[in-house]
Amino acid sequence: MKRAVSVFLTLLLLVPLFTPVMTVRATDNITYNVLEIVSHADQLSSSPLKKELGSTSNINVTTMTMKRFVALRDELDGKYDAIVISSGDYNPTKLGKMSGNTQAHNTANVLNDITDLKARQIKTFYIDKGLPVFLHDSSVKKYPTSKLYSYSQSNAWKTKQNVIFFTTNTNIKNYFASNGTKRPHFVLTNAPSPTKTYKKGDTLSFVYQITNYTQFQNKWLTVNLYIDSDFNDKYTSEEIVASKQVQGATGTISYTLPAGYSGPRYWKVEIVDETSALKDYVKGFVKFQDVVANIKVLQIRKGNDASSLLNTKNMNPNFLSRTNEYNIHIDVTTLDDFQKSKTYEPNYSHEVINGKYDMIIFGFADCYNGCGSTTLNPNAVQSVKNFIQSGQSVMFTHDVMFGENNIWVNEFGSIVGQIQPWTDLGNGAPNPSTSTKQVNSGLMTNYPFQLGENISIALTHNQYYTLNLEDENIISWYNIVGSSRDVYDSWNHYYTYSNGNVTYSGTGHVGTTSAFPEEEQKLFVNTMYRAFFGSNHAPQLTVVTPQENEKIPSNQPIELSYKVEDLDLVDRTFSTKVWLNGQEVYAENNVPNGKMIIQSIPHNMPDGGTATIKIEATDARGAKVTKEFQVVIEKVSANIEVNRAISTTLTPVNEPIAMQYTVTPKPLSLLTNTLLKVTNIAFEEKLPAGIEVVSLPNGFTKQGTVTEGYTIKGTLPDISFVKSGTTYIAEPQTFTIQVKPTAKGTFSLSQAKLTYKDINTQVVNVSFNVVSFVSDYKITDATLPSTIFVNRGVPKNARLLLNVLPQEATIASVEWSENSHGQVISIDQNGVITAIQEGTAQVTAKVKDMFGNVKTTTMTVIVRIPVDSITIQNFTVYVGETIPIPINVSPADAKKAVSYSLGNSLYAEVNGATGTITGLKEGVTTLTVQAFNRNDELIEKTVTVTIEAIPVTAVVVSPTVVNMNIGETATLAATVAPNNATYKTIEWRSSNPNIASVDENGRVTGLSTGQVTITAQAHNGVIGTAIVHVGSPLTGISLPSTLLVQKGKTINVLPYIAPIPANATTKIVSRSFAVGNSYYAVVDQNGEVTAKRLGETPLTVKLVDETGKTWTASTVIRIVEQATDPTKGGNKNGWLY
Repeated sequence: MKRAVSVFLTLLLLVPLFTPVMTVRATDNITYNVLEIVSHADQLSSSPLKKELGSTSNINVTTMTMKRFVALRDELDGKYDAIVISSGDYNPTKLGKMSGNTQAHNTANVLNDITDLKARQIKTFYIDKGLPVFLHDSSVKKYPTSKLYSYSQSNAWKTKQNVIFFTTNTNIKNYFASNGTKRPHFVLTNAPSPTKTYKKGDTLSFVYQITNYTQFQNKWLTVNLYIDSDFNDKYTSEEIVASKQVQGATGTISYTLPAGYSGPRYWKVEIVDETSALKDYVKGFVKFQDVVANIKVLQIRKGNDASSLLNTKNMNPNFLSRTNEYNIHIDVTTLDDFQKSKTYEPNYSHEVINGKYDMIIFGFADCYNGCGSTTLNPNAVQSVKNFIQSGQSVMFTHDVMFGENNIWVNEFGSIVGQIQPWTDLGNGAPNPSTSTKQVNSGLMTNYPFQLGENISIALTHNQYYTLNLEDENIISWYNIVGSSRDVYDSWNHYYTYSNGNVTYSGTGHVGTTSAFPEEEQKLFVNTMYRAFFGSNHAPQLTVVTPQENEKIPSNQPIELSYKVEDLDLVDRTFSTKVWLNGQEVYAENNVPNGKMIIQSIPHNMPDGGTATIKIEATDARGAKVTKEFQVVIEKVSANIEVNRAISTTLTPVNEPIAMQYTVTPKPLSLLTNTLLKVTNIAFEEKLPAGIEVVSLPNGFTKQGTVTEGYTIKGTLPDISFVKSGTTYIAEPQTFTIQVKPTAKGTFSLSQAKLTYKDINTQVVNVSFNVVSFVSDYKITDATLPSTIFVNRGVPKNARLLLNVLPQEATIASVEWSENSHGQVISIDQNGVITAIQEGTAQVTAKVKDMFGNVKTTTMTVIVRIPVDSITIQNFTVYVGETIPIPINVSPADAKKAVSYSLGNSLYAEVNGATGTITGLKEGVTTLTVQAFNRNDELIEKTVTVTIEAIPVTAVVVSPTVVNMNIGETATLAATVAPNNATYKTIEWRSSNPNIASVDENGRVTGLSTGQVTITAQAHNGVIGTAIVHVGSPLTGISLPSTLLVQKGKTINVLPYIAPIPANATTKIVSRSFAVGNSYYAVVDQNGEVTAKRLGETPLTVKLVDETGKTWTASTVIRIVEQATDPTKGGNKNGWLY
């Protein structure tokens, strides 16, 4: 599916842009553009990178110092293919207070650090987009307190593969040879001529050729055309006036110029890769001629000095105007008069500047703030602040920001953009100079006068505070050069710079004694011209009726019609008020830009006189225009009064509108009996072209055509007066004419008259009051595309997609909204859509026409990151395991745009939201992955997924040692590792089932005494073991009834102790022995019995086992002696006892 993009837009242009030179690149091979940053100016002519590259022809290196880099305000995004910060001394040291120190002007070796602003731009436009950034390792690390060190060592920089640290050479040539560039490159093969003058309705056409299209032919490229509508040297999404998807290596984009001020129209053509947001651009300008810019300037001098710009030595009057382009009108006053209220100074008071001037200038004088009391009262300060806040322009000059803790520094320091440190470099005017060097180029330096790189200026010196180069709105145009100054140092050596609608110039040191050089005069003209175009303009107010000093009959109201137009694109509504003779008679807010205001205002002046009308219109930012004029209310003496009323002042094209005419006879106070009659009453009206007559009173006729305008004629009945008391009266006559406008426009009907023969037979002509109405088209339809895709980093202007029918209809307002509450997208009231994160949202546009009719249209906005490529191989997942699908998607954050499907869900399941797969069962299946590229073409890949069991790697048996008795049982537990092993079944076995047996549940039974090994084995042979000791419990002990011991001998009783049962395995932990009569024998602790003399004695043995039980046994120790005569002793076996 291809996306169709409408390029409908009806907006007023106000704008130029600033580079008269168009970049042209070779169309056969890519030339890589590289920015090289060095620390010192002496590295520019032979920089480290240029030395490394030598004669390499396809790498174009732009080398600049860090000071110049941080002061430049050209667009970094889309300008280069790589950035190199080369070897150098990037010393971050700042200046302190250096009053009158001439040596301190040499800042070459300090202030060489990067700014936060530029570091963020490098990260956003290069590092985050994958473009290479090369950093000289030791140079960026030299100063640990520097911002360059902090950023280069942050994870946002140093961990990125495209941030390359180098020690000697960048090897950038090899880098490009291997990687090429990720940016599209293009050249304009045909563009509007910068020397031709274009007018409203002319079409600008640009033919482009993408030189590396083969690299992007499967990607989504968009070509955008911008017009810089606010002259701020930037191009924002709301300034896109045409946009379309690239369909091939070549193409055309066009735009029709609407109305606007005469002057240059600066444009930019951009081709952007929608997914990566990488881009290339070409800039240029055309000359445009339409509304002449009338620029009103108030110069506020310190006193009555010679610095007036009305002095021809200070300003050549011929510079202040150019036919069909601009006129600059300068008023000059003093600071004292400026601070007065308008009661005492009606022309130049601070109270009247809003609505009267486009720019005010404080200057030019040495010690403008200082050398005595030079201050502003609080009311004047607030007026100047309000003037600036409303978007109108102020220029501060030499020595205004001087000293500290004074009204100028405290109130305007931050507005001007000067910050600490307070260097005081200019105090005492050391190192004065008449030379400058250009820093940035743009409207300030190019138009109306093309200024050179170095212009001559009146003698001046440095100022006193540091310029805030962290502010993106601050644009340094020229630096002071000479003496030992670093010419690229805009921190300290600024001469002229701008901060939005505020400009600062260092001129004025000799403003009261010496003329301004011609080049400086031209710079002033450029400054005033840019200030006008770059600031918020007060609306333009055009009074249609009545004209100044117009005579209005006292019996008719003042038919007021005026139109308010604001050529600033951002001002879509205004408020307006009308006063009559000092009394407010009309007020309305939120009036659509360009609307005609029509009001019928009673004046209540029957006796005539002069009526003063004052009209005021104010835009949303506070800029206002005021117009005051007078009309003459003329007392009517005729006997017949006429007036008419219109049914509406706003009507749709081709719909009828009714005008009711009334002829009213005035009462007559006459002493007569004569019949009073007004006769020969004839009506005639000439209608403007474009009005068709719908119906006429009987007897009326029309002549002419709608294209040239009809003339209506008719005759009315005679008017007869009748006496009523002391006066004669007659009835009024009325008639109605219906007309309809056949085209859109403003119609003023001012040529209706009545001719009659009065009662005195004189012929009288009276005119009907002017009536005006506006015709426009009703909106019949408003549509947006059903669906669009938006990528992060590439905003879309939805106004270009909005199609309103009929196209001639005036759009009073468009209200934009979206339903994701800023989670998926955001949209501003200019219709610019910004992608936040992947998802879907609905955008709604409510379009209102001049009649209050609203048409609502919606479209679906999908934030989907198109996929360039998918890489995936066959892979394995274990049963029960959940793993991320091993896929590589380019770009990486497009991964969520991939969808997955399985060939057989029996073996696995996929979670598309998390991008994971879970193994369910051993087997093999397929996985198909799908995504869409930038052209909505399907990318599909299928791989084989093998689902395997998770093997057991270890079996742990618990407990590992078991002691048990015969007949007892014990249960062993086996745990497998890993915990998610697929098969956890265990097979048990005993090393000697005669001693102990084990069943399938790990239940062990002791069968006989001994030790066995119990083994638990997993399905894949991995085992775990436990040792089981089987024993027999001791139930008692016994001794022989008698033990014979030979007198004088010793025996040990232990061998005679018999356990019961005989196979008892209970361990004995202690023993004790005792004899009944130690006269016959004794026993020691080891059970050694020693016989002493013939006789016998009892012996008791006590054993304590491991369970704590005590066992006792007794015997009789009989002490014997071997008989010398066996026949003696009484048959005692030869023993005597």
